[in-house]
Amino acid sequence: MYQFLTKYGQLLAFGLGILVTVIFLIGVIGGLDEFNSLSEADRGTSNIFNFGLVASMVLTVICCLAWFFFAILHIADNPKGSLKGLLGVLALVAVFVVLYFMAKPATGSVAKTMADFNVSETTGKFISASISTTFVLLIGASLAFLVSEVRNFFK
Repeated sequence: MYQFLTKYGQLLAFGLGILVTVIFLIGVIGGLDEFNSLSEADRGTSNIFNFGLVASMVLTVICCLAWFFFAILHIADNPKGSLKGLLGVLALVAVFVVLYFMAKPATGSVAKTMADFNVSETTGKFISASISTTFVLLIGASLAFLVSEVRNFFK
């Protein structure tokens, strides 16, 4: 299976993406006149775009499951070679956990918006930690890029 996916995996994924896109476009183009004849208020109830939304969600879930399966398979096949990746994931989780516990309760307009949308304090801390982790990763990637370019300049 691995050999097959290594050889033809990208081609199959690209072909499946094209097939789903063509099916979606056929459905949309076929129902476009009916959609355009609806009033602005009724367009939200139309299901003309449902296939594209459902197909993209299903393909995303399949992709995530395949990634998880092959990651576990790779770790089982080569645990010593997977050590760097596992340490990276562990560091990322550690950064997230630290930022989660450092997150302060929302105040002002953010607290009002959270109350309007029934977002709990725990969920708010999770969102805050996620955004902060993204910024930490952005800064880390930028610094790594900068250091590698300076290093390559002097090589």
